[in-house]
Amino acid sequence: MAYFNHAFCKSFLAGSYDTAGGTATSALPSKEVAIVGESNWESIATAALGTSTEKHLVLCQGSIRTNDNIGNNPGHGGYAESVKGKAINSKYISRLAKSTCNEASQPAASIAVGPTCAPCGENLFVRMDVKGSPALRFLNHNAYAIGDSSGDAAANGGDLSGVCCVEGQEFLDPTVALAAAIQMLLADPIVAPFVAAGASEIEQAGGTNAGTWTIDEVVNGTGGFTAVTDPVADGITSVTANVVGAYVDTKFGDCSFDTRDFYGKEPVTVILSVLDETGNPCNDCGVANSKPGQMPETLGEKVLRDLILTDRYMQSPFNQGSADSARIREIEGSEAVIGSVDRDALYQVYYIQHSVPRFNNPSGTFDNDQYLYQIFVKCTDTAVITELDNMMAALSTLSGVAFDTLQ
Repeated sequence: MAYFNHAFCKSFLAGSYDTAGGTATSALPSKEVAIVGESNWESIATAALGTSTEKHLVLCQGSIRTNDNIGNNPGHGGYAESVKGKAINSKYISRLAKSTCNEASQPAASIAVGPTCAPCGENLFVRMDVKGSPALRFLNHNAYAIGDSSGDAAANGGDLSGVCCVEGQEFLDPTVALAAAIQMLLADPIVAPFVAAGASEIEQAGGTNAGTWTIDEVVNGTGGFTAVTDPVADGITSVTANVVGAYVDTKFGDCSFDTRDFYGKEPVTVILSVLDETGNPCNDCGVANSKPGQMPETLGEKVLRDLILTDRYMQSPFNQGSADSARIREIEGSEAVIGSVDRDALYQVYYIQHSVPRFNNPSGTFDNDQYLYQIFVKCTDTAVITELDNMMAALSTLSGVAFDTLQ
């Protein structure tokens, strides 16, 4: 470790924080975090932490495993002993930081066309591409589908309104043409699972039907929408179709949880484009926009895996992969760790990084071992977040290291 720029990582789960001080490590409630002094192994009050004269500080947490002792020996702390980090000398703290609670955002795509982009006798073709990890897992490849302005009567449940030109008509209503193409795409069995149901809409700028419409209202002529036969004279300036990406993987529950189970780390990407009748991109007809999605940070799925990894470093058991794993985990107390984390919740993470110098190294190299402690707390637990903010601010005062917020 001393020859690499990474740090040994240890994880803590904060259900509360000891702000008052004076609590022995053996008396810390489950999931309560505290900074203790090495001289008496009692927690230090937050108000006194910034001016503490303790030579070494230790980050502690009341064990999640509250009922199990190694060998049934009450003199041995066993699994119920509090979780402790390495002794921290404030002079060797190198980083103090916290993450932000970033909610997930769905990807979105739009395509805008003008009033003359659907000439009578020709079709307006719209292509939808879906890419990224969800598509690759679902299909083993990226995928696309093409919809056109002729529409899909089967997908609509009947004939579409306004998709046929009348005598003397030069251009199809672009709102109808675009809505018919998007409806066909949304009925495609390959790409449809990657688009949020009911979130697609058509926006018309200018003209009699200016405003926002659902796909069904446009293709069926309901809700007050009436197709026009001369979009240029009607004053239509542009029509935009908006779709929102969405894909949810299936997953197993806590009883059958396995650290090797997949969980999504990348949102799907949705792209819309206009094609001409030869299948080539139509660069002078449509204007496409795409907004990437964002996964939530940090999800309980990651928190649980990091806590289990810390447990395994301490040689605490975690059985998985066998038919009796659920029973063995109940016997060994591992299910308490799984049950302590909400895998669907969002967690904020606090980071304390410090080094332990080797002043007497047999190799003759005076190097340092680095340690990184990450403290997880639910983003909804505002009281504990405030207490941890105060703790980190006190450590910043004590060490002279800035307390940063990571974006």
